[in-house]
Amino acid sequence: MDPVTQLANTARVALGQRAGDRTLGTDEIMAVVRATAPLVGLTSGHNFTEDEIQAATRDLEALFVVAQGPSIRLLGETQPPPWYLGERRRPGAFFARYLQKLGESGWAPRALEALEESTADVLELLDDPNRDVPWNWRGLVVGNVQSGKTAHYAGVINRAADAGYRVIIVLAGMHKILRRQTQLRLDQDFLGFDTAGVAGSGGRRPVGVGLLPGPVQLVDSLTTSQLNGDFNRTVAQNSNFAPANRPFVFVVKKNGAVLKNINRWIARLPEESRNAPLLVIDDEADQASPDTGDQGFLPDGSFDEDYDPKRINGEIRKLLSGFRRSVYVGYTATPFANIMIHDERAAEDYGADLFPSTFIVSLSAPDDYFGPLAVFGRDDDADAVGLPVIRHLDQTAESWIPDPHDKTWRPTYRGEARVPPSLLEAIRSFVICCAARAARGQANAHKTMLVHVSRFQDVHDPVHAQVEGALRSIRNAIAAADPFEMAELERLWHEDFEPTTEAMASSVFTRSIRRIRWDEVALQLGDEADRIQVVVSNGRSRTGIDYDAADAAGQSLSAIVIGGDKLSRGLTLEGLSTSYFLRVSRQYDSLLQMGRWFGYRRGYADLCRLYTTTDMETWFRHLATVNEDLRAQLAHMRVTGGTPKLYGLSIADHSIMNVTAANKRRHAVLRPVTYAGEGKIQTVLYRDIDTTIANAAAVNGLLEELGEPEIDPARPGDRPPAAGFIWRNVRGNRVAALLEALAFPPESSDVDGKRMAAYITTQLHLGELSDWTVFVPAGVGATVQVAGRDLRSVRRSPIVRSTTARFITKSILSPLDEAIDLSDDQYRRAQEKTDQVLADEGGPPADRPAGPWIRRVRGEDPRRGLLLLYPIDPAGVSPEAGIPLWGVVVSFPTSPTASAEWRWENTVQQRAAP
Repeated sequence: MDPVTQLANTARVALGQRAGDRTLGTDEIMAVVRATAPLVGLTSGHNFTEDEIQAATRDLEALFVVAQGPSIRLLGETQPPPWYLGERRRPGAFFARYLQKLGESGWAPRALEALEESTADVLELLDDPNRDVPWNWRGLVVGNVQSGKTAHYAGVINRAADAGYRVIIVLAGMHKILRRQTQLRLDQDFLGFDTAGVAGSGGRRPVGVGLLPGPVQLVDSLTTSQLNGDFNRTVAQNSNFAPANRPFVFVVKKNGAVLKNINRWIARLPEESRNAPLLVIDDEADQASPDTGDQGFLPDGSFDEDYDPKRINGEIRKLLSGFRRSVYVGYTATPFANIMIHDERAAEDYGADLFPSTFIVSLSAPDDYFGPLAVFGRDDDADAVGLPVIRHLDQTAESWIPDPHDKTWRPTYRGEARVPPSLLEAIRSFVICCAARAARGQANAHKTMLVHVSRFQDVHDPVHAQVEGALRSIRNAIAAADPFEMAELERLWHEDFEPTTEAMASSVFTRSIRRIRWDEVALQLGDEADRIQVVVSNGRSRTGIDYDAADAAGQSLSAIVIGGDKLSRGLTLEGLSTSYFLRVSRQYDSLLQMGRWFGYRRGYADLCRLYTTTDMETWFRHLATVNEDLRAQLAHMRVTGGTPKLYGLSIADHSIMNVTAANKRRHAVLRPVTYAGEGKIQTVLYRDIDTTIANAAAVNGLLEELGEPEIDPARPGDRPPAAGFIWRNVRGNRVAALLEALAFPPESSDVDGKRMAAYITTQLHLGELSDWTVFVPAGVGATVQVAGRDLRSVRRSPIVRSTTARFITKSILSPLDEAIDLSDDQYRRAQEKTDQVLADEGGPPADRPAGPWIRRVRGEDPRRGLLLLYPIDPAGVSPEAGIPLWGVVVSFPTSPTASAEWRWENTVQQRAAP
């Protein structure tokens, strides 16, 4: 072991004890490393230099300076009885050794704690495997692309085995190589032995968790890590399948024939075996699992249950009903198809569809997750820009591989069978990245480049030949110290890599990065270029790039991988740093899954590059926005107590791309959504001291600028006067500026200050929303200062889920306040329309006009808007005495000019829509 690694490992123990559940600062880490260096020096005889102390500190930064939030859990109306409590919740033998393995392999302490917490969150939503009554549950876990979903469900499996689950079936991808990849992971992370063969002594060869000290855990697998090691009925019938004694694992391809074979075998099992508790993990649950068939309806609107689902969906549902007690947990990073499943769909002989009615869990990622938002930014926030790692290419001008093309296409550049300049630069960039990582001490890490330019296997071979030829030329030129090639590589370093590293210097992605010079990189170019191999990974490939075999042999791989569909989902490319991407998909889920460059790039994020078109960057930025928007809806659903069958979800449409395949969204409805005619009511508020003070300062700053208010204004419709302060004829740009300045929690997805401000600014250019009324209602709470004046605050009751960080209430709006700016005639007409609608529905008249009709009569002059600012009583709510929490309601008039965002709504949202 080299001295720096020895120093880092020794310091890591002390830091782990100090860290607890908090992140550590770089100065604190370095102090511990300095204190540890003399002790390690005494045992090793090595005198540590300042550079070595800094190198060990950088290695430890990636472990300890990592922040990660909790998972978000959304519970259905019906839940299993509480059971995962006390001693049962603590890590058992299976899960404890799994945590130990991850810790020894370099997982950050906070990431380990988050995994421990979030896997327990999932387990307690499953049923007690010891509860001997029939049960059948459906859940969904939403992760991030390349963010560690496999590690998470491996943790859930370990916990489930500790708890008493005895049959665990993992549906692992559509291809043999993906199934094998998952089996290899579970060999390492759960089984503890190599399922591909036996050791020389005739026993099982220990791997992964099986190499750790401690008693051997009794567990078995009816599938193996061989390429053809999928479920086989003959093998299963000859096995000693006794789930009462130990857990059994099946890692199977998501294939109709394979699942049918399993179901036939299960149907012949004795009742005792089928009484064992079943856990089904569906990896990539949005792929192939949703039923794409057109199930008919009966005259009463219910589904006709005399129906056969599509094959894979039907076989999964049969599998679940084949056991007396079963639970289905889907895992995906792209849940668009899953939430579009009809929530009431069921069929005779198959049971309920796979809609996640029991729970949805949204996993958080560490703050240095190199994901869509980090790479691309979002298209609804000018401040949320992506990292400077994207390099544009002109696919049309280079005309190497056009969009579209077919399998007969043979790529050429200017009439020659060679790579275009953009791909040549990408290959040079990869060579530099490999050399720079070696110079930073990552010589023994895997390094990969992705070339994803076509779905056709016939096109991959000529691409392979051209890439291999380009790499050979670069390699030979480096070996010969060719002046032109060396100058090109050095130019790329100085003009591209150095500025990018500098631009990312203040981001979380450069925590453990050591700055290096060109001469250090140049020394590594020859060896690193020689290591690189060019491989094709597609349906014809007999061998893939085997990182696990290299790890077992103590080696590292450097490869340029060329492929299509096999690289589009599930397959992990270790150490992926350079991506050349021309592949076009017009479906959100497929395109997002093609982003194999997402994941963790600790120590080399600044060296990563994505070569693609400006159109593709724009599409991915839209996907990043959609992805964050969906997670914000899930967060809002959680804090407001929503459930999967009561809280609807919607996804923004795109002019070119589709959310998912048409047959997966057949029950979704596309509807326009706009701020025009909408009343936006804040229900989730920050309550920490800093934000409370900042929001109060922003509100008071505006109100003081507006001058003297009108006090206790008259209400329309012969109502008693309103208590509070009102300002009329407020310019729209002032309202937009306030909304922009206020801090809204991310869970408050429906009331987003920046989006509302942007909408107001857009409508101002169209001659609308220029004339606002601002009303601050008074209540019966404690007296607070509002623009230098005393005012009684309003009282609002928090719902149970309020926390020390958030104040959550069902509504802050007093409905009559929304009509405060109407004339008597407008109030009367809004009331008449409200009563007419109620009469048509057979209901009695209302005692006040409804919000939609208030906003419609206000829309007769779309220049008018209404901003309601509620000073919520600080007593027991605000951490800062005398300062209220400011809640916002914005009442937008209808508008003839406002553009609408079209959104796909799932069946739950459709029922909730007015």
